[in-house]
Amino acid sequence: MHSRQQCLSDLIKITPIAYDVLRRETLNIFSQRVTIPRSIIRGNPDKSRVFIYLLKCERVYQYIATSLGHIARLPKIEELHSFYAELINIASENMYSKLIRNASISIKILTNLWSKYRKAILNSEPVEAKRLAQEFIGRSLSIVKRKLRMINILNNVVKTAKITPCIDFANPIIIVSGMPQVGKSTLVGKISSAKPLVSPYPFTTKNVILGHIDLKHIKIQVIDTPGLLDRDINEMNEIERKAVAALKHLNSVTLYLFDPSPGAYYTFKRQLNSLKTVEQLIGREKIIIVFNKIDSVSKEHLLEYENILKLQGYNEIIMISALHGINVEELIKKTIKKYDELYNTDYSKLL
Repeated sequence: MHSRQQCLSDLIKITPIAYDVLRRETLNIFSQRVTIPRSIIRGNPDKSRVFIYLLKCERVYQYIATSLGHIARLPKIEELHSFYAELINIASENMYSKLIRNASISIKILTNLWSKYRKAILNSEPVEAKRLAQEFIGRSLSIVKRKLRMINILNNVVKTAKITPCIDFANPIIIVSGMPQVGKSTLVGKISSAKPLVSPYPFTTKNVILGHIDLKHIKIQVIDTPGLLDRDINEMNEIERKAVAALKHLNSVTLYLFDPSPGAYYTFKRQLNSLKTVEQLIGREKIIIVFNKIDSVSKEHLLEYENILKLQGYNEIIMISALHGINVEELIKKTIKKYDELYNTDYSKLL
């Protein structure tokens, strides 16, 4: 099958730069010695000093314009897959598009400014040339500082791009969702090539983690998502919003894991509330309910919780133990069958 794998790190190729760094490098460039051709120096020392300031400013202009150009040429948010776009907006606090737009505007302003000052410096005397050059540097930095107040978000954007897995949007995706500590990472590690960190503490998974199930000629992608708390989407933190981005924007089947065991980190009721949030995001038809850790739960409790979910309209619940591999293969088969039903594919025949 044709692959549409994209890596966000290949699309966001830039070395982040902060304003303080740009300012420091600008002043360093301006302070460096420059060499003027002898033909200019000979018999005209005043003109040579003017050319020194002209050349210094030219180098500063080229440095700032090039730095801003790297930002201006970043892919626009609407050119990214909606999943990647949301991750970038989370990382940049929705300032990514404004950063690109303002970088482009700043280059135009800077270019017009340099055209004006270049003529003025060229037609001035040495003392005036120095004053104009210093004025040009100050105004150039002021443009960057004023128009690109959000330039420091680049660091978060680049970090996000580097840690975001490369998704093949043409191949099947299974998302493992649920509250913290229900066994998501254990299940992903059991069924796929991913090796997520498993810990007794909540929010161990802070980013989207990708693994694969090799299925003859196809790779089933399995995504481990950060845990979701039982609260409104608008109240979610940055970590939870990454899970929401995957749920909203990837064509997938979602395995919603419950921990029905007596020692569960969150009550069954809270886990049920979190399920309702997921259902609001993607619709019931994309969700498979999974009871994990069944080896630690009595049959009576499993039946009680199963009946609660059936009253909510969930008639099929798969019982597994990710840790001990109980029913895991059956879960994969049912998940791929569900994917076929949702997206009119035929991957089940590869099982």
